[in-house]
Amino acid sequence: MFTEFVDGLVDLVLPATCAGCAEPAARALCARCRAALASARPQPTRPDPEPPGLPPTFALAAYAGALRRAIVQYKEENRHELTGALGGLLARVVARSCSNRGPAGVVLVPIPGTAAAARRRHGDHMLRLARSAARACPGAVVARPLRALPRPGDSAELTAVERAAAARHAFSVRRNRAAALRSHLHRTGATVVLVDDIVTTGVTLAAAAQRLASAGIPVDRTAVLAATQRRRG
Repeated sequence: MFTEFVDGLVDLVLPATCAGCAEPAARALCARCRAALASARPQPTRPDPEPPGLPPTFALAAYAGALRRAIVQYKEENRHELTGALGGLLARVVARSCSNRGPAGVVLVPIPGTAAAARRRHGDHMLRLARSAARACPGAVVARPLRALPRPGDSAELTAVERAAAARHAFSVRRNRAAALRSHLHRTGATVVLVDDIVTTGVTLAAAAQRLASAGIPVDRTAVLAATQRRRG
């Protein structure tokens, strides 16, 4: 209660800023940034080089501009008020990825964060976004058959080869939840969509998809908010 009281006082004293451009704004995203994000059209994207086992992947836009700043603010600065806006954008990517899959329903499987990341971010940021996206996708549900294992060191300092090796050991399967998901898929024929915030090399998504496949859960698509533009050399 005391923390909420202090946060309320801070909100009264400090002006709100747009997460997309840092300009003063009464909402989490100003009208200009909301319009820019609304104009983005989800498209297929493929990392280069492409890791084996990566399902067809769709992204809203490049990891740049207002989208990049909003993701960083949500993810690293704990601006949870962006959950609805980003979740709605992710829902658009999911809908685009499943546009030719029929009406059987969608199961969103968020890439889980480690326990350390969840503590730092005051909760699992992708689980929040997946639940928000599911509310905006008719017939969508969220499943959590994966658990993130502790990761030594900072993955940002790893080479591409080291990152791929680490990704192969990044997840374990929650047996009971996997069994429940398999049963749901058998009954409904739903489409399984892995969701994450950003795709760079694609090795994390590929590793998660392969881990699920080994548990009898086929991943049909992956949907992300942003795709990092990488260059060889």
